[in-house]
Amino acid sequence: MNALRRMRALIAEWIVIRSRPSALEGAVMSVVCIALAFAVWYVVTAGRVEDRIVDPYTLPSVSETFNTIDELWFDRALARSAMASLGRVLGGFALAAAIAVPLGVCAGAFLRLNAFLRPLSIFGRNIPIAALIPLTLMWFGLDELQKVMFIFLASVAFIFADTVRSIEDVPDSYLDAAYTLGAQFVPKHGGKVAVVLGLAYGAVFGIAYYALAQRPGPNDVELISAWRIGLAEVTIVGFAAGFLLWFPPLAYQAVQKVLLPLAMPDIVNSLRLLFGLAFGYIMLAEVINAEKGLGAIINLSQRQGPREHIYLSLILIALLAFGIDRALLTVQRWCFPYKRIGEH
Repeated sequence: MNALRRMRALIAEWIVIRSRPSALEGAVMSVVCIALAFAVWYVVTAGRVEDRIVDPYTLPSVSETFNTIDELWFDRALARSAMASLGRVLGGFALAAAIAVPLGVCAGAFLRLNAFLRPLSIFGRNIPIAALIPLTLMWFGLDELQKVMFIFLASVAFIFADTVRSIEDVPDSYLDAAYTLGAQFVPKHGGKVAVVLGLAYGAVFGIAYYALAQRPGPNDVELISAWRIGLAEVTIVGFAAGFLLWFPPLAYQAVQKVLLPLAMPDIVNSLRLLFGLAFGYIMLAEVINAEKGLGAIINLSQRQGPREHIYLSLILIALLAFGIDRALLTVQRWCFPYKRIGEH
């Protein structure tokens, strides 16, 4: 009788709007969902080949798939490919965040700038992601730079828009209080910090260019020659970008001490969620001329087999993205313990 009451209470909680499950209950529900997915996979691929609901060419069985993990690990260098894909995503996404976050802070604080940049933001968020492939091929060649810049272009507009929204969501009452307490424009302090950040940007840009020039692909050589750029020019561009992007939000005390700190938890949470989106673009990024990477493994397996490697690669992509998401979430909760974060 008690068990029946508990069952009814549990069922009733499912239909209560915004009834929040405990951490244990949420974890159990997640495990049950994954178990059901594997159970369905097992059922539709069980039995002899001729008796299966879904033929093995379309969907191999669970055992057939996981039995090929040794071949995938050793023959197709799964670990090296996973690290290559992760490096491309991190590089492209970090560049997008380094540009879009300070630009979004400025646009969220200075609404005329937001009105000026809004068409580009709308265009970047609505253009089909696959359409960026021919553009990046024309602009950046066929080698590593193209893959990193593909992730950058696929992410930058979304990061910018979310950052603007986070800044705009800060209530005006906080700004009124800051102005009452004497918040003003302090170019000297903002300029000093912006110079430091500009030097950091310039160093990172220069190191990235040097690494590309030291071990260029055949198309990278042509690209560097066509752009007529050198290490000094790239470093100067990086310094100018860092200084110009960060000087306005650091020089205005109302932005530095009010808008940015209050919006930062939402900005960081948005970056965490958008990183998972960027990781999902990796197959498109590696569809052209990729010798290693999870997307390259998927493309090779689709053309030459075995098909089991496609499903294993997809599972690994999901596991990597989940692991990174949980790691970022842990850091996020530690930095912003007063915010309820990570329910999605």
